[in-house]
Amino acid sequence: MNLSICIPARETVHSFFAYDLAMLSMYFYAKAPEGSAINLHMVNGTLIADQRQKLAMMALQHKADYALFLDSDMRFPRDLAQRLIARDKDIVACNYSTRRMPPKTVAWSDFSMMEFVTSHDREGVEVVDAIGMGAMLVKTEVFQKLPQPWFQVVYSKSARAFIGEDIYFCQLAKAHGFKVHVDHDASKLIRHIGSFEFSHEHVAACQEKSDEGSEEGV
Repeated sequence: MNLSICIPARETVHSFFAYDLAMLSMYFYAKAPEGSAINLHMVNGTLIADQRQKLAMMALQHKADYALFLDSDMRFPRDLAQRLIARDKDIVACNYSTRRMPPKTVAWSDFSMMEFVTSHDREGVEVVDAIGMGAMLVKTEVFQKLPQPWFQVVYSKSARAFIGEDIYFCQLAKAHGFKVHVDHDASKLIRHIGSFEFSHEHVAACQEKSDEGSEEGV
């Protein structure tokens, strides 16, 4: 088994992403069949479609069986590769939360209608219309059968907005007979690293809540 881990990044990656990546790499070699290999590919930049395109081509050049796309702001379990490979799907990804309020998921049953799919109350694998690529496993034969480019940022008249390269890829794959799946079980183990600006208003709000709790206990 030959696995390529494909990471689009900027100048830096989150420290806990690096920790999870190291744990995943060690676990893969410990549990994978004899003769298996893992390749780490990272492309720095700001053009995400171009980065993913180059990463997929690297996976093909290394004759990988699978390309595991991991964004550098994700957290994941050490056995994520094995979990997704075991599903034996052409394309299977994890659902996760966005990094802005109010949080939403990144899987859709109907992208044109903005019908989101949640994972916290579901199990197993489900076919979806589209899903983000923060943690996605693709059999490399998919890329061999799809026309290039595999990734683009384009304007969608139906959605009345630009769609990202991940949605474009899902739509391209579907148009050529491939199904896109979400793994609800693995999704429950995924985290999306974000940032938050704390202010005195948050301190005051927490203090008020604490005072209310103290009064209720009297």
